[in-house]
Amino acid sequence: MLALTGEVLVDLVLEEEAPLRFTGVLGGSVLNTATTLARLGFPARFLSEVGDDWVSAWSEEEMARRGLKAWLQRHRAPMPLALVRPDEAGNPRYSFHRPFQEPFRPEKGLLKGIQAFHFGSLFALEARTAEGVETLLQKALEEGALVSYDPNLRHPPTEAERRRIEGYLARAHLLKLSLEDARLLFPEDPWEGVKRLPLPLKVLTLGAEGAVAFLGEEAVRLPGERVKVVDTVGAGDAFTAGLLALLLQGGYGRENLKELSLKDLEGALQGAVALSALACTVRGAYLPEEGLRAWKKRFLGD
Repeated sequence: MLALTGEVLVDLVLEEEAPLRFTGVLGGSVLNTATTLARLGFPARFLSEVGDDWVSAWSEEEMARRGLKAWLQRHRAPMPLALVRPDEAGNPRYSFHRPFQEPFRPEKGLLKGIQAFHFGSLFALEARTAEGVETLLQKALEEGALVSYDPNLRHPPTEAERRRIEGYLARAHLLKLSLEDARLLFPEDPWEGVKRLPLPLKVLTLGAEGAVAFLGEEAVRLPGERVKVVDTVGAGDAFTAGLLALLLQGGYGRENLKELSLKDLEGALQGAVALSALACTVRGAYLPEEGLRAWKKRFLGD
């Protein structure tokens, strides 16, 4: 069992500007990763929040349709929204609308028996949610779970946010971050800043240029896969899902991640890059069924 925690958003992806016309899809970085893992057949429990309006009800129904096993705290507020405007290359610009004010308080017992715990994005940086995320992180460590973190930053971190990030990095085992994240965290030297972090495995995504992983003193780099890009929304989240799926399928967890062979690391990177490329071929972050089946057969077998 995997457990994941992060925000739920309804992504409103801009289709036309005169007048404004949007396509609404369920989103949120960690939710996208949880969705893909569940569709690949991995038991995943998703822990998050929703509001009390009809958009929140639709979001819960959509999570159930996706096969997600969710624990959701309910707020007396509208559902959070993310307005998404892709540029000519398909890269998104966001406008976030996040109305929740009450603290995030997960129930006890949600992480019992888990093998891996993944968290991140803005949800892990807010003062309102930080205590709840910290509670889950500590419990995951007590359970002996592999801890995976994706900062997925949208702005330069404040001092308080940087302290939270540093605390997460001190206890995580796997870090996945984009080159944009690395530039915000280590503006003086993004590559070296990531490389010198003490986590066992650090994976840096490079957009169309692929990804590079740092395992101890070793580095493995793979190029990107060329596809016709519709937009890049959710590409990094699909990468994370592919990486976690292949590491767990290969029998790697908290205790033996440092023993990951370079051959297995290269295979996991290849699969993660391919899954992120697939995400770029459709509008939004929900992967096409036929493409996902083909990926599963290619990388996970029948």
